[in-house]
Amino acid sequence: MSNLSRVLERQQKQREEIRRRRAQEDRDADEEEEQLLAAAVCMMDQSRQHRRRRAPNVDRRRESRGKNLMEDYFIPNSLYPASKFRER
Repeated sequence: MSNLSRVLERQQKQREEIRRRRAQEDRDADEEEEQLLAAAVCMMDQSRQHRRRRAPNVDRRRESRGKNLMEDYFIPNSLYPASKFRER
């Protein structure tokens, strides 16, 4: 009887060990899946940021150029005579 009980105990320990290993493998697989998911989300965020990124505005001094245009063409003593203005 003692041999039978030892065999049953050993089988029970083996089953518990198998369950413990499977549970650990499941936890490891879940952790790996979470890491992959986090990496995928991070990559998507980076690609979205890359698409949204635009070049900074370049200062082209539009205000002063507009003022110069008005002074060159549309004032009584303009830089160019009316005949040249009509040519352009």
